[in-house]
Amino acid sequence: MPLGLPSGLQAWGGRLNEIGFERTRRALAALALSMFMTLYLLVALNAPEGLGAALVALAACYAVAFVAVVAEWFWGRWFATGLGMSGIMVAIASLAMLGWTPVLALYGGLHALVVAVLTGKKMAARYDLQEGWRQRYQMDEFGVARLRKTVTRAAASLPSLILWALGPKEGAAAVAAVAATLLAATGLRGLVRMRSWGILALGGALALVGVFGHVASVLGGVPMGSLGLSAGLGGLFGAPLAFVLLAGAVAPFARPVARFLRR
Repeated sequence: MPLGLPSGLQAWGGRLNEIGFERTRRALAALALSMFMTLYLLVALNAPEGLGAALVALAACYAVAFVAVVAEWFWGRWFATGLGMSGIMVAIASLAMLGWTPVLALYGGLHALVVAVLTGKKMAARYDLQEGWRQRYQMDEFGVARLRKTVTRAAASLPSLILWALGPKEGAAAVAAVAATLLAATGLRGLVRMRSWGILALGGALALVGVFGHVASVLGGVPMGSLGLSAGLGGLFGAPLAFVLLAGAVAPFARPVARFLRR
């Protein structure tokens, strides 16, 4: 399940790759990420009841991305790109459902900026093409590509998981939602440390979202308009989007896991 970049972003990334300015591009990405981190923290101070924890958790995600990009950790570009792709998808879907809104356009544009400035071979050379971690974990090109897809897609699922888990709900669904989010975050940590249990944790999060997130009712074709605007937006950007992205994150490792189980 590919999570490719739009053609326009790819073209822009190609031009930036030819020009260079890797440090400037890194600074632009870090600036945008810090803006979202600060924004979520400020909004959390006066958030409606039940949303404060979700906003703080979102700020924490962007804080991790900011540090990872600035520190040039090998997975930092993947993680920040995942958050950027999530923001782009949310902005496009919201604009399609609500019509033109400058705030949503700015929100999507800043996320697109993060993705665009981190695109290209020269930026990859500063992050995932570093020789140190590849030699340490004995990663070939195929392994790096597979890990990149999984980390990016899993990172893209985190905002949706957080909104679903920490939004208002009761009973078993609330416990399952929090457990799914913790499993996804733990799985991401395991993946970047090259632990096999990381993919199992992501698979567990996927199963919980599928069972307790009422995904079938949305992905099965229930019209968003029939749910009302607020419920429609929440239903689209919560568990269903998280389920799709987590499925895409697990997919690159599905065949190796199946081969291992058969042996």
